[in-house]
Amino acid sequence: MDFSEQAWIQIETFGFDHGVPTTLTGALLVDLRSAPLQDPTDQPALGGRDGKDEEAVAHVMESPHTFTLLARTADQARALLDHNSKTNLIVRVLIGDTEGRTRAVVIGDALAQILTARGIHTSVEHHGLTPPAPQN
Repeated sequence: MDFSEQAWIQIETFGFDHGVPTTLTGALLVDLRSAPLQDPTDQPALGGRDGKDEEAVAHVMESPHTFTLLARTADQARALLDHNSKTNLIVRVLIGDTEGRTRAVVIGDALAQILTARGIHTSVEHHGLTPPAPQN
C-alpha cells in the first residue's frame, strides 16, 4: 500500500489517574495497568524516574512479555491504518498506565520506533511528561 503524507499514526501516552485523552474518532486503547511489565516505580533505585530515563527504559524492556505486546500493538495499529487510509484518517494509539510517566512512555517510544522502521510516519506525545498548566 502506498501511504500519502496524510496517512500516519499518532501515539499518545497518558495516566489513567489523570483521565483518558479525548478523541472525536475511535482510537486503539492500550491499557498497561495490569500488563505483565516491570514497573520502575516498584524499584527504590528507580524511584522518581520517568520513561525517558535509560535505566527505567531498560527495566521495562527487560520484562518477558514486552516484545509480544509491542508486536501485537504494532500489527493492530497497522491494520487500523490500512482501514483508515481509505478516508485519510489518522490512527490514534492511546497508551496508558496509572500515572503515565514510566511504562506508557517506554512502550509508546518503542512502538514509534517499530512503526517508523516499518516505514510508517509516526508522532508521539507524552501527556504524563508535560507539566500541568499553572492555575490562577
